[in-house]
Amino acid sequence: MASISRDVPAAASSRFDLIIAGGGIYGVMLALEAGKRGQRALLLEKDDFGGATSLNHLRTVHGGLRYLQSLDLPRFFESVAERRWFLRNFPALVRVLPCLMPLYGRGLKRPSIMRAALLLNDVLGARRNFGVAAAQRLGPGKVVDRRAVRAIFPAVDGDGLKGGALWYDAAMPEHQRLLMEILRWACSLGATALNYVRADSLLLHQGQVRGVLAADVVSGQSLEFRAPVVVNAAGPWCRELAQKFHQDFPGLFRRRLLLFNILFKKRALSGHALALIPPGRPERAYFVHNWQERMLAGTGEVLLADDATEPSPRPADIAEFIADLNEAVPDLSLGEQDIEHVYSGVLPATPSGKLAGREVILAHGEHQGPAGLFSVSGVKYTTARLVAAKAMRRIFPASKARSPLAPPADANSGRCFLAYDWTAPLASSAAADIRMLLAEEAVVHLDDLLFRRGGLGENRRRVMELLPHLRPLFPWSDLRWQQECDRVQGLLKAQP
Repeated sequence: MASISRDVPAAASSRFDLIIAGGGIYGVMLALEAGKRGQRALLLEKDDFGGATSLNHLRTVHGGLRYLQSLDLPRFFESVAERRWFLRNFPALVRVLPCLMPLYGRGLKRPSIMRAALLLNDVLGARRNFGVAAAQRLGPGKVVDRRAVRAIFPAVDGDGLKGGALWYDAAMPEHQRLLMEILRWACSLGATALNYVRADSLLLHQGQVRGVLAADVVSGQSLEFRAPVVVNAAGPWCRELAQKFHQDFPGLFRRRLLLFNILFKKRALSGHALALIPPGRPERAYFVHNWQERMLAGTGEVLLADDATEPSPRPADIAEFIADLNEAVPDLSLGEQDIEHVYSGVLPATPSGKLAGREVILAHGEHQGPAGLFSVSGVKYTTARLVAAKAMRRIFPASKARSPLAPPADANSGRCFLAYDWTAPLASSAAADIRMLLAEEAVVHLDDLLFRRGGLGENRRRVMELLPHLRPLFPWSDLRWQQECDRVQGLLKAQP
């Protein structure tokens, strides 16, 4: 069974085919695609795996419906194919997501236009279910009448309601487990993954990459890791790391766009995901999901100043977000007191401040930089695997992915799923899962377990109540345990 072993000295004494700096979804997918091609990857993450933008999203695996509006067919087909990849490979972690948009006859959101759009979506996405298990297949979209909309979404604003657009997408409710299972799959194919190891500088010989000098954040030790290729996949820090390793390339991350989603304490409005448009702001659309029977809404956007650090939405941004939802659903009566947690992450933006449309794969050697240094900057979680495959084809043009290749069976075992409304003490099965995580998934800090190995920490109000029940599972001294609990409490207080 594949596991993630944090053996830093062993990695420093080994040689790899490539080193990946960055342990978000793009770095993890790069490690996976390298392994599928027989290339041995070392992944270095300065904090914990999947701990930044990859942790903070709406848990949707998007198809390409949104791209039909601009007739961006290449992105449409890519999104449909990658959504199918997730549904086919992770049936226990990626599920069908029914979506409903109430229609009021405004602009392009009229029943006749949406009926044509949904038909086009189904025709162009005819292969969306190819190789997918029956339970994971996406049905055809359609326009439904007012009565059907009210049955699905009882709180819908009935003033001027004409009907609703109904279609199917995909969701990853256990998104932390999905990323970790993909990383474990990569490790089963030969990758080594080290969290809390920061890549500081390149090792070079006559202009050719030979590896990196990195710091083990836990021990404070500096070590050399060897490989002829280094891939910068540092997400929001991608441009900064490119400048450190070679020079600044503004195209990697021209501007920074903060995206945020909010989990509310309120019960979900529907079993479907709802696409809601505030009447006073028709240019804005919000998706409201049913996540563990709670209301998860997104996505807010804030263009960040170039000097912003540790970004999170301002109170005014959150207030505007809530006001929009209240306008879209007049009886909702949301307030800031209903917020459970605000998730935020940073993605690349265009010079005009819009979300970037395409990934960037940069070979620094083609720009008078070190041969063997590459930078990858991506946008969508859904297409991260495809971008990784494109990068591998460029870095190792002679290699080919092995096919068919499926994740280890344990990846779809449903392990480490915990309900939002868990009760303490934990069930014996949950305790067994946690012991497995501690043994096999490089848990360095208590918050790694709570927030990034599964959903234990999603119920933020009850995290501190849970900690005494976790204490027997950790071999740490009482002093270390108290330090870790203080660290968790500090993280909770720092949330917006």
